[in-house]
Amino acid sequence: MAAASLLRSLTRHARGASAYHHHHQTWAPFSTAAAAGARDEARKGFPGLGPTVKGEKARVVVLGTGWAGSRLLKDLDTSGYDVVCVAPRNHMVFTPLLASTCVGTLEFRSVAEPVARIQPAVSKSPGSFFLLARCTGVNPDAHTIDCETVTDGEKDTLGPTKFKVAYDKLVFACGAEALTFGIRGVTEHAIFLREVHHAQEIRRRLLLNLMLSDVPGLSEEEKRRILHCVVVGGGPTGVEFSGELSDFIMRDVKQRYSHVKDYIHVTLIEANEILSSFDVRLRQYATNQLIKSGVRLVQGIVKDVQPNKLILDNGEEVPYGLLVWSTGVGPSPFVKSLPFPKSPCGRIGVDEWLRVPSVRDVYAIGDCSGFLESTGKDVLPALAQVAERQGKYLASLLNRAMKAGGGHANSQAEADPGPPFVYKHLGSMATVGRYKALVDLRQSKVG
Repeated sequence: MAAASLLRSLTRHARGASAYHHHHQTWAPFSTAAAAGARDEARKGFPGLGPTVKGEKARVVVLGTGWAGSRLLKDLDTSGYDVVCVAPRNHMVFTPLLASTCVGTLEFRSVAEPVARIQPAVSKSPGSFFLLARCTGVNPDAHTIDCETVTDGEKDTLGPTKFKVAYDKLVFACGAEALTFGIRGVTEHAIFLREVHHAQEIRRRLLLNLMLSDVPGLSEEEKRRILHCVVVGGGPTGVEFSGELSDFIMRDVKQRYSHVKDYIHVTLIEANEILSSFDVRLRQYATNQLIKSGVRLVQGIVKDVQPNKLILDNGEEVPYGLLVWSTGVGPSPFVKSLPFPKSPCGRIGVDEWLRVPSVRDVYAIGDCSGFLESTGKDVLPALAQVAERQGKYLASLLNRAMKAGGGHANSQAEADPGPPFVYKHLGSMATVGRYKALVDLRQSKVG
């Protein structure tokens, strides 16, 4: 699988992330030494992690635990840096395999890797931490960020707590969020497929609907509705999920739920063509395979999403029992709010070395970043391989800076950053179910 090389390059987790149980759950709290260090800073009048001083390691603060942030964390030289990771998620998710967990092809623990396993320093080194929090603001002049803890509404735990973290180097790797195009009802009624808890909710809803469909007295129309799985978005994620779902129906539903096997079906809605970034011959192959697997393909634009149905631009009503939304990603409100120049698509603007040029010691990588127009480069696609490559490149750049004595904030001993970042596209892959997949090895012109 094309994702395999990326997975191996990020971390060797042959036995899976057995420590992962649920998206609300976290691993070990701060070490005693870490807590003591935080208290010492608080005593100095700084509400959080204060600035590093001469003789201490420089501190790199990484915002995010996606492909870019995790690869950066893995490669940073912790003999010369303290690493602080601030994120609302204490694990990295192998997103290309997420669709397979929805129907049980893979278990959830197989696609999640704890941050402490990717970079052991955050749980062992006295100056390195993982902080379960969100960054809410940044002060580039003071070299600090504002944070707030993430509790997901839990009442019997620590309430939302605000604190600051001082940095020597700050890296934005906070990713993007699912695009809804402002369509009413999407956030309330659809399920996205970007996190492990999304996959858990899809599996729960799918199995619940299968059980409820056997209830006596249920009308034929209602039975067909709750067993109708609708996927909006014909990109790789939407196509792969549709393929996995059709396999599930063929392999499991027809054997274990024979009473309702003729009622369950899958519809994939796309405004244009499915897998539009792939070669036209591969697109046609995918279309034929999906239709052969029983997936109904509909070309249309969703105008409104209601609790039990969605409305297309031609007025057609499509009832559903499960609605999965996968129409691409865009900048989050947090990224939009940052006081930095933006790339043409609204991401944090960076130069050829992934630096935010308007401020010192700030970098951005992954889906939240894009080249500024002044660089003459196209904005790179929001792909795992782009983010992973950027994380690897930036770790090398920061390690060189540290070895040249330029690891601390506002250092005058900045090392030569070396060659600029160049992206070479390795190809695209999408599975379509029934042990079939597409691989497009054409080289991208961007980079």
